[in-house]
Amino acid sequence: MTGNYIELVFTTAADEEFVADILMNELAEVGFDSFDKNETGFRAYVPSHLYSEENVNEVLSAYKEQFNFEYVVNTIPYQNWNEVWESNFSSITIKDQLYIYADFHEKKDYPHQIKMHPKMAFGTGHHETTFQMAEVMLDIDFANKVVLDMGCGTGILAILAHQKHAKHITAIDNDPIAAESCEENAMLNGMNDATILCGDASDLAGKHFDIILANINRNILLNDMEAYANSLNAGGTILFSGFYTEDLEMIIASAESHQMFYQQHQSKNNWVVAIFKKS
Repeated sequence: MTGNYIELVFTTAADEEFVADILMNELAEVGFDSFDKNETGFRAYVPSHLYSEENVNEVLSAYKEQFNFEYVVNTIPYQNWNEVWESNFSSITIKDQLYIYADFHEKKDYPHQIKMHPKMAFGTGHHETTFQMAEVMLDIDFANKVVLDMGCGTGILAILAHQKHAKHITAIDNDPIAAESCEENAMLNGMNDATILCGDASDLAGKHFDIILANINRNILLNDMEAYANSLNAGGTILFSGFYTEDLEMIIASAESHQMFYQQHQSKNNWVVAIFKKS
């Protein structure tokens, strides 16, 4: 699988740190799902086939008069993407139980270790949503459960479920490069019997799961809520993430209208992970 990436390099005002989070959330709505925050702003990435200058202008136009920011657009050839991301990729430790690392990091002794090729930023664990999803998963019993990782990215959450002895895992992402990366990382970590698909919620028809992990974004979660509910077994658990604290009430209302009831949530830098159970 080949294809270029589009990089938007944002510079934001030093006294408006929250602006980066707002803009990243808006860009996530139009296909961007790789972000790298820094002292001067952030970088946002999207596969070139998903990039639309018109969509970017539309979602950012509402903020141009409110906030002080500017950005430039770069194209990153696919063959250079690994080098670009490796230069920013650091290992991660979560709750002294999970260690996420790459080939060029030292291997350490933790109960759960996930080795990956950091070809892209989709779900490497650095973003608050992936980090928190993994954090919550460490306290959930996955033994003999049938699990769905929806919006799997690089497969971090699917692999963690596998290491926690899930019976079978289905991982789905609508981006072909992400699905390919998930397959590669699955093999790296001995997850050889998972079902990995490039697709969307339409692929859930006829499938049933005990646990669903849905780390995507607010609009997709709301749009696909019925599909999740139809696929979640009675008494099953679903974790939602990829949205802000102010979106939680909307997610709760939609989920509970489909008989998936709010249990609890946690947040980090305004990003939420919420747990629901189906009646």
